[in-house]
Amino acid sequence: MLLSVSQENLDVVRRCFEALERAFDAYWRQPHSIADAMRAGELPPEWQEGWDYIHPEVEWETVFLRETFRGHLEAARAWDDFLRWATDYRPHLEEVEDLGGDRVLGVIALAGQGKGSDARMDARFYDVFTIRDGMIARLKEYTSREEAMDAAGASE
Repeated sequence: MLLSVSQENLDVVRRCFEALERAFDAYWRQPHSIADAMRAGELPPEWQEGWDYIHPEVEWETVFLRETFRGHLEAARAWDDFLRWATDYRPHLEEVEDLGGDRVLGVIALAGQGKGSDARMDARFYDVFTIRDGMIARLKEYTSREEAMDAAGASE
C-alpha cells in the first residue's frame, strides 16, 4: 500500500517523537551529554533512532530562547542546555496535522521538573515542521495554535 506524501510526512513526525520518548526514558536512567556522545560517535541507540528522523542540516527555531539551532550538533547542545536545569524533562507529541505541501503542525506537550525546585514545567508548543528528504528539516515553535497556523499560512 502506497502512502500519500501527506501521510508520510505525518508519520515522520510521529516516529521521531516515539523515538525521542524512548531516548528521554533512557537519558533519565543515565544522564549524559547528548552532544558529547554525538561527537564521540557513541550515541545510545534510542537517541540515534530519533536523530535518524532529523535532517543533518535541521533548523530548530525556539520560541523562548529566540534562537535558531542549525544541524545535529547544535540541536544536541540545545538539548543538553535544557536538560541541565531539570531532573526530568520530556516532550510528548499530542497531535499532528497536515498543513499541506511539506509542512506538518505538531502539538507538543512539555513536562519537566526543575533541579532543586518543586516547580513542575507543564507547557504546550505548537510546532510547524518542514519535511525534506523524509526527515524533519525545520521546526519553528509557537505558543499558540493560531500563531502557528497563521505563520504557516493555514489559518483555521
